[in-house]
Amino acid sequence: MKRLPLVLNIFLALAVVALYVLHFTGIGTGKKSSAGEGLPAGLADGSSIFYVQIDSVLNNFDMANDLSGELESNYNASEAEFLTKQKSYQSDVEDYQYKAQRGLITRSEAQNLEQQLYNKQQNLVKLQQDLSQELSEKQAVMNRQVINAIMEYLKNNNARLNYKYVLGTSFGGNILYANDSLDITQNIIKGLNEDYQLNRKKTE
Repeated sequence: MKRLPLVLNIFLALAVVALYVLHFTGIGTGKKSSAGEGLPAGLADGSSIFYVQIDSVLNNFDMANDLSGELESNYNASEAEFLTKQKSYQSDVEDYQYKAQRGLITRSEAQNLEQQLYNKQQNLVKLQQDLSQELSEKQAVMNRQVINAIMEYLKNNNARLNYKYVLGTSFGGNILYANDSLDITQNIIKGLNEDYQLNRKKTE
């Protein structure tokens, strides 16, 4: 399964929710930090508005990649289950048609087989709907997990980085230009992955 739906959903939600929460939770009221080694020039200059490149964060955030892999595995398993039952149904249909066309079954037997095939068809439709809904719910949960991890990291590190706004940029998005000195993408990716790997080790 392509990762595009997961990435797009995370981006759209993050672009709206992150800016809203970062603004209305009062982030950016901490003390300004001194220039730190390896930090973008904007941080050292005391700027309070920065941006991250969303596509880069999602492509390089270990948590997003792990969850996307899990979602893909779930999709493949669901698809395999559905295709197996669909193949069985098609085989039954072909068997029924073969017997009916050659007069190898009675009218009563034909009616019973037709009812059985109809029931199998309805079960296939329901299975497809159930699997689709389950995957959609899992994707929504994973999206929120990634968004929450990013937002929590930004909030927890505000005192050190002293930002009031962190904007999300993407090609074709609303932000058409931003100075490179305000780009904290690599710092955010590094911090997110360090926290994620540390927390994952604690739960293993």
